[in-house]
Amino acid sequence: MLSQSTVAAPQKPKMFIDIPTAAGMAGFSLRHFRRLIEEDQIPIVQINRKFFILSRDFNSWEATRKGKMAA
Repeated sequence: MLSQSTVAAPQKPKMFIDIPTAAGMAGFSLRHFRRLIEEDQIPIVQINRKFFILSRDFNSWEATRKGKMAA
C-alpha cells in the first residue's frame, strides 16, 4: 500500500483577531492590552457582541511599537 503524505494547504492570514488572541500574540495580559488599545487608539471592530482588531491594524501597531522600543 502506498502511503500518502499530507501536505498542509497554505493558511490564509486571519483578517480579524479577537482581543484575547491579540493580547496573547503581543505578550500582554488581556487587561493591559485593553488599556493599550485605548492609549494607542488601535482601531477595533465590533461584530455582534465581540470585539476584533483587523490583522493589518495589529501588524502596523506592532511595527510602530517595536520602533518605539528600539529608539
